[in-house]
Amino acid sequence: MDIIANQVLINTETFAMMITKFRINSLILFVVLPIVLFCGNFSFGIENKTKEQISIPTSTVSVELSSSIKYVSLSLKDSVVFALRNNFDIEISKLNAKKEDYNITAEKAKYDPTMKLAADIQNNEVPISSKLVGGLETTSISPYVEEGRTADAIIQSMIPTGATVSLEYNIFRDFSDPAPFSLINPYYQNYIEAKITQPLLKGGGWFYNRSLIYIARNNKKISLAQFKSTAIEVSNTVQEAYWSLVRAIEDLRVARKSLERAEDLLKKNKIQVNTGTLAPIEIIDAEAGVASRVEAIISAGNAVKDKGDELKRIMNLADNEIISEAEIIPTDKPDFQPKKVEMKDTIKIAMEKRPELQELHLKTDNAGMEKRRRKNELFPALDFTAGMRYTGLGDELSDANDSTFSEDFQGEFFTVTLAFPIGNRSARSAYNKSKTDERQAGINVKKKELDIVVEVRASVRAVMTNAERVNATVKARELAQRRLEVEEKKYSVGRSTSLEILRAQEDLATAEGNEAKAIIDYEISLGKLEKAKGTILDSYDIKLEEEAI
Repeated sequence: MDIIANQVLINTETFAMMITKFRINSLILFVVLPIVLFCGNFSFGIENKTKEQISIPTSTVSVELSSSIKYVSLSLKDSVVFALRNNFDIEISKLNAKKEDYNITAEKAKYDPTMKLAADIQNNEVPISSKLVGGLETTSISPYVEEGRTADAIIQSMIPTGATVSLEYNIFRDFSDPAPFSLINPYYQNYIEAKITQPLLKGGGWFYNRSLIYIARNNKKISLAQFKSTAIEVSNTVQEAYWSLVRAIEDLRVARKSLERAEDLLKKNKIQVNTGTLAPIEIIDAEAGVASRVEAIISAGNAVKDKGDELKRIMNLADNEIISEAEIIPTDKPDFQPKKVEMKDTIKIAMEKRPELQELHLKTDNAGMEKRRRKNELFPALDFTAGMRYTGLGDELSDANDSTFSEDFQGEFFTVTLAFPIGNRSARSAYNKSKTDERQAGINVKKKELDIVVEVRASVRAVMTNAERVNATVKARELAQRRLEVEEKKYSVGRSTSLEILRAQEDLATAEGNEAKAIIDYEISLGKLEKAKGTILDSYDIKLEEEAI
């Protein structure tokens, strides 16, 4: 408080010294008016032209769109980029971030200078009986006429300490009839006044008056963190849908391979039945096996279409007239390469990268700033006002202006105002609530940290478990392949039946499907691990470019 009061007194003394050194014309044109106009801009009230921008790299996929398009080849990265560029949730998050720019501008707007222009006309005619007013010639009640004309212009602005600086120019013309004792009638009386009002306690200080801008900037960063969280969620959803489509295609391939084996068995059985070396019942068993595998192909083909539509939905391409009917061909294939994952390092990365945690830290900062604001409002309002006025008088407007812009009639004024609510319950309640909000924000941070640790640990275990599953299913598939080969050899010498062959073929198809599922699950678990770490966008080399506000 002492620092602010001293600054105000020093500024007032400097202002008075400048008045004594220069003529008023120079003062108004080159000192006071620029201060009023510039103080808002100098206090960072002017809007910064640099904006935070969000950009997503374009996809490298090349598709010639035509009415006859039937296939679209997409890599996993292409699919993620398409989704980030077209997904509705992403678009909503972008708009939320953009709205925060307007909130920042709105908070800065209080430093914009404002101008007020006013004009007033008054005509009064009243009866008088006083010789003092009407003159010595007055012998009866006579009319007294007074005409007043006023024009006023005020420009003012707020500065970061909470002070309000204003400059006012007033023109007043007065005509009275009769006016026996007036030296000039009509006359012009003008004045120019410069004034500053500085809150010393409540509402004073740099932080209090800039805090809402700081909070608005943090809200913009929060919206960007939320945008990144949405982008991460969408990317994870895309990679799950992409690999699910790959698995459906692999299941269809396995079903077709199983059908080929069953048809080959049926063909061999027909030859042997025709030659009389095999009973006709074996043809019926083989035909039943073929029929069941045809049904499996139909179901697998439908699953491929369903998974393709789901991926299109996430990429917002499901209603595209050209692409909606096209079949998506994934170009990325699952490649099982076991990776070593360190639990502690992964958790550390997640704590640094997860945007949800960054968002909560920013909310905690906002709660702390709000508490400081509310604490300031507990103080009484102690305002210091200082200013000076130059007045001029003349029978013509030009004479009054010349008199005003001279150094002949100068006045200074200083005012201290103290106001405080008795009880101050509203401010105390707001302050206590802000302390509770800050404590709650801190608890939310700790809770999210615990949630992240649990999520990362589960993701790491899923990667390790799926890696072991892949090894197990590979072994099971190899054994099923060997069993089928053994059954085929036994069948060729009459020691096995078609049912045993079909059962071995079915077991092999199941083992191949389980192997494909385990590999796909491993790929999905790697993606979920990147999501848990907050680095899934980095894994696809996708950058969200953010420039400082």
